[in-house]
Amino acid sequence: MIKVDVTLSDDTLIQLQSALIGFSGSNGGQIMPRTKTAFDMAAKLIQKSWQNWAMGGSVAGAADIRSPNPNLMRSIKIRRIGDFDVSIETDSPYMEQIEQGSPEIRMKEVPNWIKGKKSRVSKKGKPFLIIPFQWGTPNRSGGGRAHFGNTMSQSLYKFLQEKHFKKSTRTGEVKIEKNWDGDDVQRADYTWGDRVTFEDILDAAGDEGVSSNAVGMVRMLANSKSTYFTFRVISADSKAPWIRKEIPSNHVREALEQSLREQVNDLIHEGLEQDLGL
Repeated sequence: MIKVDVTLSDDTLIQLQSALIGFSGSNGGQIMPRTKTAFDMAAKLIQKSWQNWAMGGSVAGAADIRSPNPNLMRSIKIRRIGDFDVSIETDSPYMEQIEQGSPEIRMKEVPNWIKGKKSRVSKKGKPFLIIPFQWGTPNRSGGGRAHFGNTMSQSLYKFLQEKHFKKSTRTGEVKIEKNWDGDDVQRADYTWGDRVTFEDILDAAGDEGVSSNAVGMVRMLANSKSTYFTFRVISADSKAPWIRKEIPSNHVREALEQSLREQVNDLIHEGLEQDLGL
């Protein structure tokens, strides 16, 4: 859980406590309605600033998000603990990853992904993994959708539609294979449809240029819709180092607190002054 609390500065807290002396059994928000309204406004300010960052905006002191994320934006909510105790928080695992960052991973070293539970073994007895990469279809303006790291070009998408690209489907059967540790692993069985060839990309390219990243792409049946995947192999024998670069931690929560502290304090102090007639 990542959260930002709306807090009072020390002098404002002393004034509020003094104003509420003798009203301990009453509702603080009824006694200090303008201060409560200021608390609500401060909470909304933090929530909107955080949500704006999640959709591609900026927060002073924090790096911008890599890709706008509507799911993260919707997860940022206000939780009221008391009239003068409010928390803005998200339970998004993605936000936790952003805050914590991740170290460099050398996937071919031990302990590594190649020899994990999903590992496979080649005919030569070498471990390898097949990594799926999901692709998004372009939006109405031809750009990428927020929740996909890879988006096919408008021309390729149109080409696949016109070609009536045959889908790949699961047969419903499973097969048992050994992983690197010798454990039995259930793997789904597929009936494979069409795959994107380099010639397809050349035919579809038009004026958008040519990229070989989509070679081998398949169209998978997912419920009533389609998803698109390419697959890459990480092998102990491959020459590529297969290093996932370090992702530095991005302390968005701390940046929100620091960049909005003055505005939040001013809002709450103004509400307090109005209630106290200062």
